[in-house]
Amino acid sequence: MNEWKLREKIIQFTKTWPMLITVLLGSGLIAWGAVHLFPPPRRATADLFIGIDITRVYDVSSLAKYAKTEPFNVDDYKNWQLSQINGIATSERIAKLTLEKLRELDPYWDDVSAAEFQELQDLFWYDVGIWRLQCQAPENEYALQGVQAWREILLQDLSRLIRESEDVLELEGRMRASNTAISQLETRVTEMEILSAEIAAVQIELESADPQQGMDDSAREDLWLLIAGAAEEDVLWAQVLEEIPEKDQSHLAYILWMDRVLAAVESDLESHQAILEALVSDHELLTEDYLRGIKEAHGLSASLFIEEEATEPKIIETYPDTQIALLGSLVGLLIYIIIWVMFSERQRENC
Repeated sequence: MNEWKLREKIIQFTKTWPMLITVLLGSGLIAWGAVHLFPPPRRATADLFIGIDITRVYDVSSLAKYAKTEPFNVDDYKNWQLSQINGIATSERIAKLTLEKLRELDPYWDDVSAAEFQELQDLFWYDVGIWRLQCQAPENEYALQGVQAWREILLQDLSRLIRESEDVLELEGRMRASNTAISQLETRVTEMEILSAEIAAVQIELESADPQQGMDDSAREDLWLLIAGAAEEDVLWAQVLEEIPEKDQSHLAYILWMDRVLAAVESDLESHQAILEALVSDHELLTEDYLRGIKEAHGLSASLFIEEEATEPKIIETYPDTQIALLGSLVGLLIYIIIWVMFSERQRENC
């Protein structure tokens, strides 16, 4: 068996230079021809700027209800908002809207479905800042049309959703004010009910005593403080308080006066309960609008801002013909070397 020597192998290989040149030229031409016969898709890109004002995060707590997992800190909130944008940008709804616009521009897009268009899309982002939209098509013109229309539709849709989120913020403010008003009225109604019960108890106590007996000064003072502390600042209550019997008046006078107090309390209760019912009804309508607004805003908050980058959409350049031919030649050379070494070794083993 002949001993394998690298120097001899190199000399033998160089003697095949006619075949080597043929392989280099042939593989280069094959690569060049294949690329022109079966050209790769053309890709175009366009940029959007996505920002978020974290100082407003705590003003949009309402939108956390839309998240499957409630955000616990600023980073969680930011990441949730960005994931919402990503979902909207690559959604079937946006694809359909984009295709509607594209079909007005060129009949090429008439036969492209929303699912097919989604396969042509790519979205590259890491955090807030520049988001890169990419669209591919057989020709540069269509790739540019696709990415430009996608960016325009997405910008319009996101801007609309953020405006709707501003409406959600307004509704949330009105709901907070409504909740406060309802809470205050409920407290007032409770106070009036307690006052009514306490006055009735005092009446029963006075009726069980001698009606002609005068009221003790300390008891009169306690009764005054009880009623004055719960009285409204209006004409009716001012008149009732002014009519309190003098110190030397009998229990009967106080019993009759407390009847007028109870009438004022009952009037207050009826008025407050009517207002409370109206507020609760309005609050229910607000809640419906509020929940509908959150869904319509797709969880986006008013803390987001979206801007179209000034740069125009551009084509991602493919490799030039010379590089493609060179790459084909190198691949052909590698294959030729492997085949030559295999045959050379087989010949050496047979010797």
